[in-house]
This record gives sequence, structure tokens and C-alpha cells, in this order.
Amino acid sequence: MRFSLDGALLNRVPETAVTLVVAEAIEDVGGSDAIRRMLDDAVAEVRARFDRGGIEHSTEVKAWHGALRALGVDPKSHPPSIETLVRRALADDAPRLGPLVDIANAVSLRYLLPVGAHDVDRLRGDFGVRLASGDEYFTGLGESGVVRVPAGEPVYADQREVRTRWWVGRQGDRGKVTAASKTVIFPIDSVDADGHARAERAANALAEALRTTRATRTRIVRVDRATPSVECGVEPRELDAIDRILASGFVELYPSRAATDRRLREGKPMRIYLGVDPTSPVIHIGHAVGIRKLAQLQKLGHTIVLLIGDFTGRIGDPTGKDVGRIPLTHEKVLENARSYREQASKILAFDGPNPVELRFNGEWWDTMTARQMIELAANFTVQQMIQRDMFQRRIADQKPIGLHEFMYPLLQGYDTIALDVEGEMGGTDQTFNMLAGRTLARALLDREKFVFVTGLLPGTDGRKMSKSFGNVIGVSDRPYEMYGRVMSLSDDLTLTFFEMCTDLDDDALDELRHMIANGINPMAIKKRLAHTITAMYHGEKSARDAADRFEREVQRGEAPEEMPAAHVERGGEWPAVDLLVATGLATSKGEARRLIDGGAVRIDDSPIRDRAASVAVTNGTTIRAGKRAYARVTIGTP
Repeated sequence: MRFSLDGALLNRVPETAVTLVVAEAIEDVGGSDAIRRMLDDAVAEVRARFDRGGIEHSTEVKAWHGALRALGVDPKSHPPSIETLVRRALADDAPRLGPLVDIANAVSLRYLLPVGAHDVDRLRGDFGVRLASGDEYFTGLGESGVVRVPAGEPVYADQREVRTRWWVGRQGDRGKVTAASKTVIFPIDSVDADGHARAERAANALAEALRTTRATRTRIVRVDRATPSVECGVEPRELDAIDRILASGFVELYPSRAATDRRLREGKPMRIYLGVDPTSPVIHIGHAVGIRKLAQLQKLGHTIVLLIGDFTGRIGDPTGKDVGRIPLTHEKVLENARSYREQASKILAFDGPNPVELRFNGEWWDTMTARQMIELAANFTVQQMIQRDMFQRRIADQKPIGLHEFMYPLLQGYDTIALDVEGEMGGTDQTFNMLAGRTLARALLDREKFVFVTGLLPGTDGRKMSKSFGNVIGVSDRPYEMYGRVMSLSDDLTLTFFEMCTDLDDDALDELRHMIANGINPMAIKKRLAHTITAMYHGEKSARDAADRFEREVQRGEAPEEMPAAHVERGGEWPAVDLLVATGLATSKGEARRLIDGGAVRIDDSPIRDRAASVAVTNGTTIRAGKRAYARVTIGTP
């Protein structure tokens, strides 16, 4: 991989130089305390120097203001990163973003120079500082959408995307350094003789800090007008199966990403479980985010346990609830759980050489004694439990907290012990409960528990995906229903669903973002998403058939060839509102009136716009209510 300075940029700022610290074989060797002190000391130095402000008048920052103006960048609107970082330090808001970035920020503050950090494995092709051509795209840090960068703007960029805007302004998401980063390029930019001298000292300090706290191999190279291009000596790694599993889909990994990576590479199978309380009979694609990660681990030989919370489901997890949840009967819980294996088998293997274990936590909780429960409870404090945000909200609102809800994290936590597992998979809403299991694993088994935390997929309406909201896409939904529900997503959720519900890699996701930025019709991209998800659960042919039917019935407005039968007791004249309720196309007269008012109702392909209208009903009358709801009338009892 080569790093280059663009000739057009050098012509306008001829003193430009970039000193690169190239770090390889990065490992977490426990230097976090030293890194924290390093950043704290740098922040203290900055506060001592600029305690009365004036950072913008310092010679170090003024040099950057001049360089940016020479390139057409207003430094007031887009200040250099060192100015922004100093202002945050003065405001007691110095970012703490992980060991590698913290080291870079500490060096940046100490030497008052912009210091960047770019994950080599996420770079594509050669890399450098240049003036944008107008055809590049940028993804902001922590964002998923992209913007086109205007021509002439100074940028850090590789052959795929802009990595930092306004030269040393805003860093992007695509090359960000994370706990998974193994090879990182740290560029230290300078634009005058004094800056060059400081950059040399900063590079040596950065390299030394990386070697002592991260056990890292480092080299230092420099580009300037005399040598505008250098070979960095590193290339992106070819990711293996473990890299790909950990690279996406997880919000947090406990005890750390590095520890999880090391454990998965030991060559000894882990025993990992996912617990589901069968409060609903549906496994939806939000649940499938974690289940799909389990399937990846299962293919690597790890033992997967799917735990049905037939006991805890009767109590009700208070997570996310500002009022108590009504407990379910044992019979209702078992009824809901009956189809779980069939639904989960669309993703996990329940047969073959490494089958999933299916367990029920009633096995141990139905026989637990009061004495045993009290002994378990001794491992936690009231303060630990009461800190949960939903309990704090209830206290503030003077709403009751049931003692059974208070005990729920203990119940879920003990599942870890009873199953004798080493890891647990769950969404961010389950983090507190999963960490309770980690507490018990240390206390009762004297061993580590690994926690894999996935994100929460929004429902079709943007709220949390939940059966109670009616916004779920079930893994066993019929192909056309699944396709149509994906197509009902708002455009701004399309990329989120691609990221969380499919196996597209970063490059493929980048292509989608660029298509959106180029103005490609969002409908075309959403159709690709709907086809991808439907094919995952029903196969390619069913996905194609669903797409064809959607085009016929929704886009062209044609009536479906097959419609569900709706039985009514008589023919003749019917008030349109009553007919919609009688055929099940509306759940109430109020909903029926809203459908009519919205122009969503057609009877025998004639629109009904008057909520007081009456219609003639015969055998075979067709009714449409909305884009995909149809019925064909049959007179008489079924």
C-alpha cells in the first residue's frame, strides 16, 4: 500500500508533510492504565497553557488556518482536528474512544498537531491526501448514509471513499479504528518547519507508546514535496471466519473484543446459549440477528443451546417496560413455544454432527428451593438491581416495581450456571441480565463468561420490533407477506436492515450507499432487500415469485389470482363499513371508516369513497382494503 501527497495540494501548500507511524500486530496486553494516564497528562498540559482560551491565536493552530484557507477551506466552519480536540479538552470533554485512539489523541494534544488513525484492513487500494474530484463519497463517523464530497476539497481518501474531510477535519466511519484493528496507520500532519520538528518528536513518542502498551511493531515514514509517495509496507489482511463473525453485528463484547477473539482461536469449542421467553409464538427477524450469529459460530464447531424460558416467561422480563408485564400461564407459554424449533431451524441446524440443544429453564427453576434462591440472591445487592433504567423511571413516576420483576436478572443469570455455558448471545436490551450471569459465573464457577451483545432491529414502523406493536416480520411469514412487509419499510431503514439482516460485507454495503447518494430510486434498493431477506428464509424461487406478485398487485394494482375466502351470512345490500368488518378486512368500524376515507377500499374494482355507502354483495364479490388485503365473498356459513 502506497501513501501519497497530491501534487495539486503541494502546489498550494508546498510545506506540507505527513509523518506516518505504521503499527502492525497490535495486541491488547493490558496497558489501559498507562494509556489513561498518558491522555490525562496531555489534557492537563493543554489546560495549563490555554486556561484562558486563545487556542485559535496560537502559532500551531494559526499555521493550520493559513494552510486550510490556501485550499479554500474556512477554518471557522471546518477547524483542524487539533483545534477541536483542544477545545474539547478545555471543556472537560476529551474523547475516550479506545486505547489506540486515546494514544493518538494524547500525542496530538502534547505536540499540538493533527494525528489521525486509519484501520488498514478497512482501506481499499492506495491511500493519501488529495483534492477531491467530485466523484468521491464520505460516511460520517457513527453514520450509515453517505454524502458526495465536492470537487477541490482537501481530503484523506483511498480508492473507494473519502476517509477524512477538510484534510484534517472530520474523520469518517469506514476507516475508523476499533478494538478489532490489527494494523493501523497514524498520519501526523504538519505545514511549517516548526510543525515538522514537532511531528518527528510526536512520531517517536507515538511509536514508543504503541510498543509499550500494545506490544506493537512500528515503523516511521514521511512524505513531503521532495518525496511525495512512499510504500507503507502493509496491506489489508484477508479476513478469516472469526474476523468476519466479530467484524459486524455486535454492539459490545464482554469481557472485551480482544479476549473474545483469543478464546475463539483456541481451537476448543465454546458452549454458547441464547434464551427466548415464549411470550409470543413468533420468532421475527429481529430475534434472528442473534440467531444468525449463533449459526455462524455453530458452523465453526461451537455448541449452541437454544433455551426456551418456559419458567421465566411466566414471570415476565421487565426490560424496557415502564409498567409491570402481565405474567402468562404455563399452558400459554408452552403453546407459544411449540413452533420455536421449527422456526429456528430455518437458521440453526438441529440435526447433523453438531446439533443445537433445545432446553427449557423450567427443568431447574421448577425444583429450586427457597433456600437455594436466597443463597443465589446473596450474590447481588439492591443497589445493583435498582440502577436499571426502567426501574429508575418507575420510581420517578411513582409506579410500582414487583418483587418478581426485581428478581428477573437473577433468574436469567442462573441459566448460565444451570446450562454450564461459557457464553451468551442477546440484544442490548438484555445486557444487564446477561451480565448478571457473568457475575454468577465468576462467583460460583470461578470462570469467565463471554457475552455477545447484538443491536436491536427496529420494526417496520421504526419502533422496537415487537408483536405487541404489530410491526414484526416473522421468519415463518409466507414469502409474499415477508416481501411486502419489507417493502413497507421507510426508506431510511433500508440500509439498517441490509446491515443487520443480511450477510453483505462492507464493500457491498458501500456500493449500496453510493447508489443511494447517486440518486438511484430507493424502491429499487428496497426490492433488492426484500428479495434478499425472502430468499434467505424461503429460497430464490419463492423470492422471485413474491417479487413478481408484488409488482402485479401493488405496483400495477391488479387483483390477485388467488384470494382468501370471506364468508358472510347473506347477500344483497350491505353498508360498506359493516362489510369490511364482517369479512375481517377491518378490525372495527372505526378502522373501516379510516380505510374508506383514505381511498384504500375497492369493491369489484370500484372505489368506495363514501363511508355511508351501501354495496351489492353476491357470491364472488371481491374486496380490496389497502395495498395487499383482499377477500372474495362466499355467501353462507363456512
